[in-house]
Amino acid sequence: MIRHLNVILVRPIDWETSNISSQEFYDDYCKLVSQWVSFLPIITRESSSKASARTTIIRFIVQDLYNFTLHPSVLNFMTTIPNLIPILLKMTDIQQDETQLNIYRCLGKIMVEEDIKTMAHPDKIAIIYIKFLSNSIDDVKKKGRFHSLLESLTNWVQHDQLKVYLLDQNILPLLIRCIMETKFDPIKAQKPALEILLALSFKNDASSSLKQNQQFMNHIRNLSKNTISTNASLQRAAEGLLWKLEKETEAVAKPTSTNTHQFDIMISYSHSD
Repeated sequence: MIRHLNVILVRPIDWETSNISSQEFYDDYCKLVSQWVSFLPIITRESSSKASARTTIIRFIVQDLYNFTLHPSVLNFMTTIPNLIPILLKMTDIQQDETQLNIYRCLGKIMVEEDIKTMAHPDKIAIIYIKFLSNSIDDVKKKGRFHSLLESLTNWVQHDQLKVYLLDQNILPLLIRCIMETKFDPIKAQKPALEILLALSFKNDASSSLKQNQQFMNHIRNLSKNTISTNASLQRAAEGLLWKLEKETEAVAKPTSTNTHQFDIMISYSHSD
C-alpha cells in the first residue's frame, strides 16, 4: 500500500504534459532524491542476514528514482549529483530483474553519451530490456511501461556492442510490429521504435534484413510522406530511417561518379595537347 501511494504521489499521471510549477514541490522532490541517494550506500552495506528486507527497500528507492527522472526539472537536478552514477553502477549486479531494469533506465537518462557508449556488460542490458519489452508489448495494463522502455532504449542504442546483442536477441520483429501495427501509439511507441531501428541499421545485418522486408519498407515510405502536423516527429523519424536504408548509398555514390567524370575530362584534355 505504501509503495503504491508513493508511486501515485511521485509519478505524474501524464509526465509529458506535467509541470512542477510550484517551487516548493520542486524543492521537496530534490530533497527526497538527495536523501535516497545518500541512503543507498548505507542500505547496500547491510548484512546478508537482512538480504530480503534490503532487496525490498532498494527496489522501492530505485523505482522512486526512476519515477523522478520523468520530471524534466528533477532529472536536470539528478544529473548534478556527483555520486549518483557511481552508486547505481555498483548496484547493477543486484539479482532482481525489476531493480536492474530501473537502474539501467535511470543510468540511460543521467549518463552522458560517451559514458553510455563505454558501458560495461552490454549483454546484460540487452537481455533485461528484451525480457521486459517482450512481457509488456501485448499487455494493455503495461502500456505505460512499454512506452518508457522504448524511450529509454533510444539512449542505450548509442552503445555499439549493445546493438549486436539486441540483434542477437532478435529485437527486429518486435520493433517492426511497433511501427506497422495500428494499435501502437504513433509518438510513444512507433517514433522511438523508428529511432532504435535507425541506430541498429548501422549494422549491416540489420540493414539488409530491413531492406528485404518489402512490406515494412513500403510502410515507412508511406510514413515519410505523411504531412499531418500532429505526426511531424513521426514523419521525420521515418524519413531518417528511409534515408539510411535507401538514400545513403546513392548520396555517397554521386560525388564518386562526379569525381570520376572530372578526372576523365582532365585525361582527355591532357592527351590532346
